[in-house]
Amino acid sequence: MKKPKPAKRLTKPAPASAADSYAEHEWHNGGDIEINFYARSLRKAARALLSKFHPHDADPRKDWDACPVLLLYRQALELHLKMFVGEGSNFLERRIDPITLSQTHSLRWLAQIVAQIIKTVKWEDEFKCDGVRNLGDFSILVNDVEALDPVTRVIRTARTEGPDRVTQFYRSFDIVQLGKKLDALLDLLSATTDGLAATWGMKKDGVTEEELLDGLGGGETIH
Repeated sequence: MKKPKPAKRLTKPAPASAADSYAEHEWHNGGDIEINFYARSLRKAARALLSKFHPHDADPRKDWDACPVLLLYRQALELHLKMFVGEGSNFLERRIDPITLSQTHSLRWLAQIVAQIIKTVKWEDEFKCDGVRNLGDFSILVNDVEALDPVTRVIRTARTEGPDRVTQFYRSFDIVQLGKKLDALLDLLSATTDGLAATWGMKKDGVTEEELLDGLGGGETIH
């Protein structure tokens, strides 16, 4: 994915009066920079915990050690998906309601909107990273993260199959590999969100399609 110039969400905020008017139409009430920094902090904390994770530890009391890592990555992913949808819904025939976007916690629903936006702007060939070769892989990865939610799994499973069944489940996947995939995906979402914001800004400024493509041609490539 070729990363364009820095986008609106990383620029200096508008004056108070303009910002207040703009915030009425955004899910984050104008706190886009703060949301971005918070998502970074969640990811940083997840990686710090992951660096101390020992998957082959025989102590059964440590079977749950992967869960805080999952929760931090899940929250970071939710915020990145919301930032993406907040920028990308400008390209849809009907923008996503900001209140609905703010209140939802469904990763699956957010992923569906992300896929719809990617198809609308025709960026399917560029929307890929390590572990995500296409939109199908993207949906599978997001669905996996949603299904791994520790609290939900305990509530659904513990009473019917016994508490040991829950902890055995968390030994059945590689949290380290999952973390690497999520790091790559979060980078991809961030770069594409910037690309959407830059594209929309150029479109509003009346830039032609040829000039728009030229403007998005340089920058860092994410593999």
